[in-house]
Order: sequence, then structure tokens, then C-alpha cells
Amino acid sequence: MSFDISKYREMFLEEAVELFESADNVLLEAENNGSLTDDEMGQLFRDVHTLKGSGASVELAFFAEFTHDVENLMDKLRSHKIEFVPEMAGTLIDGLDVMKEILDLEVSNQMTREKFTEMTSSLLEDIRAYSNGGTVKKEEAPKIEVKKEEVISSNSSENKENFGFFDNGLNEQRDSKSQPYGIFADDDMNENHKNYGFFDDNLEKKSNDLNDEDFKLDNSKEDFGFFDDMPSITPDAVMKTNDIEEQKEETPVVVQKESEVATRRMKNNNVEEEAKKVPSNNNNSIRVNLDKIDLLMNNVGDLVITNAMLTQFSSTIEETKTRGSVLERLELLERHIRDMQDSIMSIRMVPMDSIYSKFPKVVRDISKKLNKKVEFKHYGDNVEIDKAMIEGLTDPLMHIIRNSLDHGIEMPEDRVTLGKPETGSISISAEQANGQMIITIQDDGKGIDSEKVAQKALEKGQIDENQYNAMTNNEKALLIFGAGISTADKITDISGRGVGMDVVKTNIHKLGGVINLDTEIGKGTTITIMLPLTLAILDGLDIRVANQKYILPLSSIVESLQPTADMIKKIGDGTQDLLMLREEFIPVVKLHQLFGLEKSFEKLEDGMLIVVKSGNTKVALSIDEFLNQHQVVVKPLDKNFRSVQGIGAATVKGDGSIGLILDVVGIINAQIKIEKDMNAMKKAS
Repeated sequence: MSFDISKYREMFLEEAVELFESADNVLLEAENNGSLTDDEMGQLFRDVHTLKGSGASVELAFFAEFTHDVENLMDKLRSHKIEFVPEMAGTLIDGLDVMKEILDLEVSNQMTREKFTEMTSSLLEDIRAYSNGGTVKKEEAPKIEVKKEEVISSNSSENKENFGFFDNGLNEQRDSKSQPYGIFADDDMNENHKNYGFFDDNLEKKSNDLNDEDFKLDNSKEDFGFFDDMPSITPDAVMKTNDIEEQKEETPVVVQKESEVATRRMKNNNVEEEAKKVPSNNNNSIRVNLDKIDLLMNNVGDLVITNAMLTQFSSTIEETKTRGSVLERLELLERHIRDMQDSIMSIRMVPMDSIYSKFPKVVRDISKKLNKKVEFKHYGDNVEIDKAMIEGLTDPLMHIIRNSLDHGIEMPEDRVTLGKPETGSISISAEQANGQMIITIQDDGKGIDSEKVAQKALEKGQIDENQYNAMTNNEKALLIFGAGISTADKITDISGRGVGMDVVKTNIHKLGGVINLDTEIGKGTTITIMLPLTLAILDGLDIRVANQKYILPLSSIVESLQPTADMIKKIGDGTQDLLMLREEFIPVVKLHQLFGLEKSFEKLEDGMLIVVKSGNTKVALSIDEFLNQHQVVVKPLDKNFRSVQGIGAATVKGDGSIGLILDVVGIINAQIKIEKDMNAMKKAS
């Protein structure tokens, strides 16, 4: 029977992301605070111990080999055999970075012994120096580059230890003197398991003089959570099988120290006591593929559509009593469907912390590279958003934060000269309001030079002279979201090519959101992103425009009214109308004009107006009448049809026909363009 390790390797890679984030965050705090608590040391050890053991068990030998040294250092820290010094945090963070690089290369079958030695030798010296109670003279952090075409030979005896679990192509790169680490399984394993390379017939003979306790993995489900359904693998022990006699001859002092460590570990690190500190794996959570949840949501969507069809069909029942009874039951069914929808949505919702956890490491690395001092803060960690939104939101937020670091925050000496604290500040917050997710990214840097941005847009032909002259400072700053626009004087590997902020705007719009910007020279910049909480199902209002029906998302509606003549004001040449509502002037968008339909009334007061809002912008939509309110299942159009301004998506209605869902952001953008064109024409005349 063949054994497919790929499924378990995929499960490990998913778990590794969380473990790396956990360890990174603890170390970043330690680097900032200059200290580590016992709980944090224990957490670090468990994270790295799990990464090593699990990685080894899915045949990631190089990864496990390097991680073994990182684990040793963390083990000595938690058992207080060595003292933590602040410089250690930086070395361990670098160690985690190298672990990630090794993992990427090994998973893609690009790792060789030569690359491994090149990537790890310098860092291993520091890690082992700390492990032996020494100190490391910190110089400028070395840049680790992995060049595929470069092969460097190495016969270093320090790297002889291997986690060779399998006889595949990786072993061809191994030093002939190296011996593998092996995983023992139960005695009743059949002979076929030898094909997997998890043990060596001579392993016990080679390791009789070793202390098992020093090298075995804790038999804890927490460490190997993804192995619960893995057949015939019991990762109870990982045993070191280097040629001990050779090692004794070459490095007698090191072997003696390791033996002493093993003895002390047997006496002081009681496995049962350690197990009490580790939370039980008996939890109530499981990993579920998002596609399965999407399928479930689609099924609920079909129920919503079917219920709408039945409700519409019930109106054809002539007998009043029967019709009333059917409608009553359909209302009950609708409540059950809504409850089911809410339950499924709660499964899809994940906290913003799942995004935030990626940023502290990015801020730390980039600020260090730029020699800037930056404090990163985040708020609203437990605010939840649809998992599908999270995946589309991570890259835009990363772009914004990188730009703030590179272009926004000044150098420490410049900040002091300006009377600012030498440490800059970047913060991100999230909150839910009016059925929307509102995310705010703020920095206290130098702000955006709106004139410089507008000049770049003018040079690239994105605006003309008339538009330029008619723009406010904030409108000019918003041009930073145009393609190819950048205020950077030189291109760096961090930013400056003008391909970041336009991608941010495009991705936010794909999520049905809107992005606003507020900046002040010398004070900083605030970027606000507004998103729907979900892209799956929404509450909508049917409206009629001329002879066509559309669906307007309820979350965007502020109020509706039938205006009087004195509430309508004309501007310009009389073609643009404003609604004066409680001393506020709101532009009127005539939907029949936007969609090329024949108008059914001459005066606005003969129709209805719906005031809608996106971000801080309001417009009043001119329509013929309101119809009914109901839930709709959102079906995207962009995969099959070209985009139409003002139309965001579609749905299947109760009678089986297709309903078009209005895109409020697109409608507002259309109105803004009309106003800009009018202002430009006015300036020109």
C-alpha cells in the first residue's frame, strides 16, 4: 500500500502559519520590552517544538534540522539554564525568518545541502553561542540571499546532524558522513512502512549509548494536532543517530556538554509537570475548508430564492383562508432560513486579528531596514468580518502600511527637528457601523503633497488643466490612487513604482467597498476603508425606474422622501439639481438618465428620492416608486459581463427573473465625474 504524505504536509503548512505568527508576535514584544516571561518562554518552546516535530514527520528534513537548534535555545531559556538578553530576540526572529525560507524552498524541492549551509551557518553560530551561555557581538544584520545558480561546498562538521527520514532526492545532497534522524513506530508496523523511510533497521544499535530523554518529542497531541487521522504513524520519539564515536573524537567538549544537559533535563524537566502547563487538546473546534462553507451558503441562497418563489406563487391562491395559512407558514420558513443564514455567516466570520497579526513583523523589518523608529498599534482585534473579505483585504492594507513606512514616517532626526517625537506612529482600527466594516489606517508622518500628486497626474494625462484648477487639495491628494502615480523621488524595493495605491483602490472596489483619504502636510495621513460585512446575501429594496426594476442595498439607504418644489435647487445651466434637506445640499442623480431610460415624469417632485450614503458622501437617487423589501442572494457579474457603471451584481428573483443590484459606490463616482466635468467646463468658459 502506497502512502501519500502530501495531504499531511498540506495540513502541517496550514498549522505552521499560525505557529509562526504566534512565535513572531511573542518575540516582537520581547524585542520591544527587553524581557520574556516564563509563560512566553514556554509558548515559544511549544510553537517551535511543534514546528520541528511536525515538519520532521512530514519529511521536511532540512527544516527540522535547523529548527532543532532554535528549539534547543528556547528549551534552555524556558528551563532557565541560560538567561534571556534583549539581543536574543532579534536573533530568534531572524531564525524564524530562515525557518520560513527553508520551508518554502524544501516544499518546492529547491533546497540543497549547499544552500542550507549558506543560509544557516552564520546564524547557527549565534544561536549556538547563546545556547552555550555566551554572547554575540551584534553587527549590521546580514542579508540572506539564496541564489539558485550558486553552489558553495561545505564540509563543516557543525552541520552533520540530519533529519533524514526518507530515501529520496534530498538524500543525494547529503554529506556521506551524515546519519539520519528516525521516527520509531509501534512494533506491529508491517514491512511496507519501511518504504516510507520513517525508521532504520540499525537505529537502535547506533543509539544505545544515547540518553533517549534528551532527544525524544513529547507525546502530546498538542504538538501533533494534525496527525489525529494519520494512519500508522506514532511520532513518539525522534532519536539522534550521528556517528557518536566520530563526534566524540572531533568535538569532545560539545558532546560532554550535551550529555550534561541530557542528565539535567531528566532531573529537572519532568514530562508530567510540563504537560500540566500545556492546554489540553480536547477542544470544540475543527478546521473546515472554506469551499464547504461557501457551498452551504449557496444552498441557503437557493432556499431564499425558493421561498421568494413560493411567496409569489401563494398570491395566486384564490381561497383567502388557505392563502393566509400558506403565507403564515412561509413567514415561519423565512425566519428559519434567516436563522440558518446567520449561523452560517457566523462560521464564515473571523476576527480582524487574523490580519493584524501579520503587520507587526512587517513594520519591524521595514523600519529596521529604513533606519526609522516606528510604533505600530492596532484596535478592534475582535471585530469580525467575512473570511472572503479578509483574503481580499490583506494585500491592500499591507500596501498602505508599507507606503506609510516608506513615504509617510520621517527619519528620527528629521522628526526631532520638526518638534515631533523621534518615534513615528502607525495605527489601524476596525469597527462595525450601519452594516459596514470601517477600517482606518493613520500615521503621524509628513502627509501627502497634494500639489505634487496632481502635477504627476497632469503629466500622465489623467487630468487636464481645467480639472486641475477646479480641484480641492483633498481631491488632488486622492489622485494618489491613480495608476502610475507616486510621490517618491526614487524607486526602492519597498515602494515608489506607482503600482501600489491604484491596486489598493481596485481591490477595495472589487470587495464592494470605498476608500477615502484625509491628509495634512506635516501632520500625517488618515485612510478610511468602508466595506460590506459580507458579499453573500444582503437585504434589498426593490425600486422602479421608468419601466425597469432594480434592487438597492438597504445598508446604503439613509432615508426616502417625496420632495416639494422648494426643496429642489438648480445649479449651473439648470441641468444639475440639488436637494436641500435640513440645510444640507445633496446632489440628485437621475437614474433614468444614468441608465439611458425614458423618463416618466418631468418634475422631480412628481417622483421619489432615496438618499444613499457611501463613506462621507451622499446623493439622492431619483426613482419612480418603491416596491417590496426582501433578502437577495448576490451573484457576481464580472466573470461573464463587462462592467456597467452603477450596476454591482445580480440575483434571481422570486418569479425566476434576473434582478440587477445597484452599486452605490459606482453611482456616486459617476456623479462626482459629472460635477468635475461641469466645473471644468465652467472654468474653461
